[in-house]
Amino acid sequence: MPDGSAGGTPPSQGRREGWDRVLVALVSDEAWTMDLLRDACDREDFEVRQLPRSDVAFERIVRMAASVIVVDISGGDPGPFDLLRHLQAAPETRPLPTLALSPTPDPLARAAAIAVGVEDVAHRGVDPEELQSRLKTLARLANAAIRDQENEASLHRLQVRLRERGRELEEAQRLVDHMRHSLQTDQHTQRSRVEGLVQVAMELNKLQDFHVLMDRILKEGRRLIHADAGTIYIREGKLLRFAYAQNDTLDRDAGEAPRFSSFLLPVGDGSIAGWVSASGETVNLADAYELDARAPYRFDRSFDQMTGYRTRSVLAMPLRTSMGRVVGVLQVMNAMGSDGRSRQRFNDDDVALLGHFASMATVAIERTQLTESIINRMLRMTETIDPDETGRHTEKVAGMSAILFEGWAQRRGLEGPAFERQRDRLRIAAKLHDVGKVGIDNRILKKPRGVALTPEEFAEVKRHVIIGASFFLDNPTEVDEVARDVALNHHERWDGSGYPGHVDVHGHPIPDPATGLPRTGGKKGLEIPLFARIVGLADVVDALASERCYKPAWEERRVLEEIRAHAGRHFDPELVEIFFERLDAIRELRRSLGG
Repeated sequence: MPDGSAGGTPPSQGRREGWDRVLVALVSDEAWTMDLLRDACDREDFEVRQLPRSDVAFERIVRMAASVIVVDISGGDPGPFDLLRHLQAAPETRPLPTLALSPTPDPLARAAAIAVGVEDVAHRGVDPEELQSRLKTLARLANAAIRDQENEASLHRLQVRLRERGRELEEAQRLVDHMRHSLQTDQHTQRSRVEGLVQVAMELNKLQDFHVLMDRILKEGRRLIHADAGTIYIREGKLLRFAYAQNDTLDRDAGEAPRFSSFLLPVGDGSIAGWVSASGETVNLADAYELDARAPYRFDRSFDQMTGYRTRSVLAMPLRTSMGRVVGVLQVMNAMGSDGRSRQRFNDDDVALLGHFASMATVAIERTQLTESIINRMLRMTETIDPDETGRHTEKVAGMSAILFEGWAQRRGLEGPAFERQRDRLRIAAKLHDVGKVGIDNRILKKPRGVALTPEEFAEVKRHVIIGASFFLDNPTEVDEVARDVALNHHERWDGSGYPGHVDVHGHPIPDPATGLPRTGGKKGLEIPLFARIVGLADVVDALASERCYKPAWEERRVLEEIRAHAGRHFDPELVEIFFERLDAIRELRRSLGG
């Protein structure tokens, strides 16, 4: 996806209020352009903001949420035309109308501007009232186009999910029936919980990446019944994987605690989670340290002893499918009141509410596991061709990419469901970044250590980005679009020395609209989609730190020196900064995944 897509308010959201007021973004370094627009936009229903013609113009336009974009194309500089092409290509700015502004009525400049997709062209001598009318017309047309686009997308999502929603509605109805009875004791609190649960269930079904979903389920389950800590265990045959953990108290005391883990427990081993998984029964304890000696399970205090935490109340619940199969265990600890004070235990209303939530969460888990299964089949195909493309490598690249995106989004104030959906799509795309290698001769990919590739063999290897991008062309979803951009562009370099350069997904050169000639060299800087820049950095980090058929693993010190040395050359310098800011989280991720 293009840069800036997550760093501000999308065009379709930033103008919900008052489309009668036209916000004009003027990209120009010339004083006369601002004077002309002031004359044309002197009414209260206009606002003009001028931006310099620089590399940051695109991202600032996205954050500004303008109604119309006016770009000064004077001076013979190709920069404005590059910006116009970028605006037309990026999903978040494609609906916005653009007007090219030149100092004279030059027919060649007009033709070049129209070739890159502008809706209108004007020159310095245009009548201000005419320019005002044209700007307002463009703004109204953009509003109508955006609304049509939103309505069409909403209708499509509704059609695709009708059958899935049936199961959710049944669960919601059972929840409503239960809550009608509970409202007699605490009407306001219970109504809020129902509304929150239904909303969360809808949002869970928008997530497609398994790890992002686990994080969200645990967070929302704890929030619904006010639990200080929690864990999710995922069943893998006869084992339970301690997949995710959250703890508000430890986070406050020592910063964000590690979220990834790889501990395994046998199902039915006598632990609380093992017994819940084996029996399918719920466990609700007031104090895990004071268990009845006849209880068929025990509580392991080792985590408390290691961290200084004190676990008291515990509520452990099976994640059971509609067919009765237990796919995991949701366990929350230490009940809290809405005022933040500790409660003695989780009450019956908490058990009922978390039970309904667990049913809804399991539907989302089943769907996500199906998606994961399809992705893993594709990755296993790649692994049989290329010994470097192991499942562990793709998981590490996906995890590091998510961490880097979190840092990028935090700098821009992006959070909430919109951020989670973007991170979700990035994780999936990162796993599939090298799927195109299934189309490369495995005799090339499996050449022994020390045997260099010939120029012809290297050219063949580079084709994997085109092959990978072509897998995501038919009936594209938002995930497909991101996966296509990442597969095609993750070997581009910040300084323009990467590949495949300015080509379409079929490998055909894309001519420069202004000259008609093919553009040479690789994409550079912000021309490279943000997610491709992120995955490109994560891919190199893991490749350097891992043993490959052609080299041993590098020591961490050497890897860090290499990444730092190539900031602004191979890698986006801002992402390198974020990499070092989040190095502890990346180390923990790599440790949990085996190096």
